[in-house]
Amino acid sequence: MDIRSQLREMPHHTLAHWLPIIDCNIKFYGAHSQQVPYGWAMPEESHPGFEIMLIIDGTQESVIHGYTYTVEEGSILLIPPGFKHTNQCVSTEGMTYFSAHFNVDDPVFTLKLMSQHSQIYATGTEDNKKMRIVLESWMGMINVSEAYTSTDKMIMQARMFELFALLSQAADHKPEATTSVATSHTPAPTAMHYAGAIAEAIKQAFYAQLRTKEDNVSTVKVEQIISSFGISPGYGLQVFRKVYGRSPRAYLSSLKLQEAKVLIEQPELSLGEIAWKLGYTHLSHFSRQFKRWTGQSPLQYRNHHADASGDPVSYRSELSPES
Repeated sequence: MDIRSQLREMPHHTLAHWLPIIDCNIKFYGAHSQQVPYGWAMPEESHPGFEIMLIIDGTQESVIHGYTYTVEEGSILLIPPGFKHTNQCVSTEGMTYFSAHFNVDDPVFTLKLMSQHSQIYATGTEDNKKMRIVLESWMGMINVSEAYTSTDKMIMQARMFELFALLSQAADHKPEATTSVATSHTPAPTAMHYAGAIAEAIKQAFYAQLRTKEDNVSTVKVEQIISSFGISPGYGLQVFRKVYGRSPRAYLSSLKLQEAKVLIEQPELSLGEIAWKLGYTHLSHFSRQFKRWTGQSPLQYRNHHADASGDPVSYRSELSPES
């Protein structure tokens, strides 16, 4: 029984006041600071999540979807998912920046930020001052010599939700004249409803797959999920990509990667068991996919985590019927 069903069965009290249900997946990755020389440039790229950059020293020129932006020292740049962009240091003395990426499967929040397209929060503004506190907190946690503890990671997540609130508040306060052109491309409420429902159904099906005790490998069938809402897979793919900036399969892959890392860090589970739980019929298929996601094989990731935490690795992780 899911949480909504449980709440519906709870006794109703006319004087009760409820907070909303919060059930979303978040991803925080690629956070780093770097000092670069004049002329340094990144080739054109796009990301499945948002990228936020703080220019600590120097000046950056960013070309995003063909538009050129100058990001001055102290300013913060937000680049939405899927936007092709290049960044270049244009200050002769070089540049220092901090960059982080994030994803959250809340369609209303995602659309609110994407409707602004790229956004610069100029140095000295109230929005910039508040966001900079969060970004500098992350920067202060960059650790080059010791492993990050679970407490460290929880603090990082807490800061991320602070940033989400600040970004949402900043978008709410934008004048209509500033946002009217961008928001003309915002999907209709029906499309947002379908995208959110598809994401929730994929997530519920995936976690049900993890809990299954059947002997046969269970897989999440994205097309069947979309069709269950009475819409065509093509339309479902279109609205999902417009809201989340990625396909339903990419969203499912992000769920798998997040869960794979959690399972691999449990040395009592063999890699074959983990592959089966995640819907792979062969360990080799899972290993190849995990390496595409992370650049490491599951065993390399497990050993690296064990080295960082000081935990011994069970050799059972290397032995499975499929290996």
